[in-house]
Amino acid sequence: MKKWFPISASSLLTLLTVNSALAESFELGKIEIVSESPLPGIADATVDAKAMREENRETVDEALDRLPGITVSQNGGRNEAMVNVRGFDLRQVPVLVDGIPVYVPYDGYVDLARSTTFDLSEINVSKSFSSPLLGANTLGGAINLVSRRPVEQLEGEVGAGYNTGDHTNSEGKRSWINIGSNQGVWYGQLSASYLQQDSFSVSDDFDGAENNSGQGSGVRDNAYRKDSKVNIKLGLTPNDTDEYAVGYINQDGEKGTPPSTISSKPRYWQWPYWDKDSIYFLSTTSLSDSSYIKTRLYRDTFKNQLSSYDDNSYSSQTRRSAFNSIYDDTTYGGSIEYGKTLGRHQVKLAAHYKLDEHKEHDKGEPEAKFRDRTMSYGIEDTIKMTDKLNLVLGASYDTRKIIEAYKYDSDLSGFEYFSHDKNQAFNPQIGLFAKLDEKNDARVTLSQKSRFATIKDRYSGSFGSRLPNPDLKPERATTMELGWNHKLDDFGRIQSTVFYSHIKDLIQSAALTAAELAAHPDLDSDATQNRNIGEVDAKGLEIAADFWFSQWEFGGNYSYLDRNNRSSNARLLDTPRHKLFIYANWTISQALSLGVTTQYESERYNATDASRQSAGFTVSGLRATYKTSSGITTRLGVENIFDKYYSYDEGFPESGRTYYANMSYQF
Repeated sequence: MKKWFPISASSLLTLLTVNSALAESFELGKIEIVSESPLPGIADATVDAKAMREENRETVDEALDRLPGITVSQNGGRNEAMVNVRGFDLRQVPVLVDGIPVYVPYDGYVDLARSTTFDLSEINVSKSFSSPLLGANTLGGAINLVSRRPVEQLEGEVGAGYNTGDHTNSEGKRSWINIGSNQGVWYGQLSASYLQQDSFSVSDDFDGAENNSGQGSGVRDNAYRKDSKVNIKLGLTPNDTDEYAVGYINQDGEKGTPPSTISSKPRYWQWPYWDKDSIYFLSTTSLSDSSYIKTRLYRDTFKNQLSSYDDNSYSSQTRRSAFNSIYDDTTYGGSIEYGKTLGRHQVKLAAHYKLDEHKEHDKGEPEAKFRDRTMSYGIEDTIKMTDKLNLVLGASYDTRKIIEAYKYDSDLSGFEYFSHDKNQAFNPQIGLFAKLDEKNDARVTLSQKSRFATIKDRYSGSFGSRLPNPDLKPERATTMELGWNHKLDDFGRIQSTVFYSHIKDLIQSAALTAAELAAHPDLDSDATQNRNIGEVDAKGLEIAADFWFSQWEFGGNYSYLDRNNRSSNARLLDTPRHKLFIYANWTISQALSLGVTTQYESERYNATDASRQSAGFTVSGLRATYKTSSGITTRLGVENIFDKYYSYDEGFPESGRTYYANMSYQF
């Protein structure tokens, strides 16, 4: 892995002393349902850079965890941090960076713990009523990571931090820098970060009793990580309306996968490299006072290696279960968007093209190759019915074509080729947004969304335990949502949402019949196949509130989610029914403030047969912040202050009590 050396904060504190300024959000990187003025009651959820830094949320999954309707999940076997948005996982809620898709082509996921937040201005989450201009696969919405854009002629921030648990060898460090310049007709932004963790302390409530993985009390086995990230952006702004920007993002990572503490056959996995590169061009050009055109072009690459070892010494690979699996993915794409105001109508049209290429092989074996072409055509019309009422109509038509699909057969004697099928989906939606009075907004929306099956969904054989199914249809979801926002004069706000979703053609595993097994003697006796057999109903409630009185700011959110599997008795995974998040900040003086957060989540299933279930938990954090007039900020805090033992995936415990100290200088 390429090493990006940590920045010395002390060597940079004397660089400059200029007026303090924070970069603004990169508007060119957003794709939202908007009108001439913000739509009342819009349902998007956002976490900004201030909240991320104040609450020490250093990775994207940690940042998203404070939003209503979103729960963190953990693919413990792969040590991947995920989120669910109203029960939809990351295959169904694509992750974008400045509007550019960055999810992994093979399985549709992306490990959110690999993405740090130091270079972000905000994270925006569109839920059921997401813009049809976003492109394909927005079954449950979309997550857009928006980078920074400089405002001042010279501005920036540099910082460093350290954390440790209750036990030795659980130390970690991080460093970051953001520096930007806006010269009027052009701007530049450089962001870089490095995060390294030796391991983490397991809660003392974990007794360290003998288990098959050898995990004892103290620190978590094989829980190291190193992640570096560089984000560079250059932009041209020749006038007040036009903007052209080129961006480059490099992520280099490596990590271990802590083995399960309950499995009879724990995995001993490590990822020597997990590297991602993105380069993109964004533009917006005004054609007249009432029309514009936007373009996006991008190339994204993802390369990693997964190494499986014999035991917890991680030194030998002699067993049949040992391997070195290599992925090499490349995505090319682009989009064009045209918008025009026609009287009371704001009409937008968009077209997307995306070519995904996935190559994989184990060392010493032939390479499998898959290529998909995805296209999407969207239209959106925001109609100003009255000064207080807006009607939004939209639709998209998506297609996915298999260009190439082959892999080596089970005995490596030749290649198995798959059919080149095509899928399509139509996704209409309608929404009514009302400003009832100066304090109340309301909305009602109805939408239909879809998701195409991933390469893994269609072609993975899972080492002989699954029969590929190239003929999978798109998953479909129809969602109705009611929302209300209320302002409490100048001291608070309350937001509430109720929703109902019906999901059909959900991709689920089905056991093969005796005849099917006989036709495929190379498969395991209990082999399955992915099929469009799932039907799920989901209903829920989200309430968020924020209040500020004098020196106090406090609030939080509550999420309720009830999912019902109508097609089988299989449990629906990784989503608690209840989630409650509470925060409070006390500004003692202009320099000193204290903050506390508490989060409760109810139990969740981790296996469809209910054989694994994570218990509910409550965790709390405490922090103190001291800011000087010269721009130096010091933050000291404790996470999981009561050292609670908990997990998102049973058998994969999360961090126990952790202490941290960060210092940054903003100029």
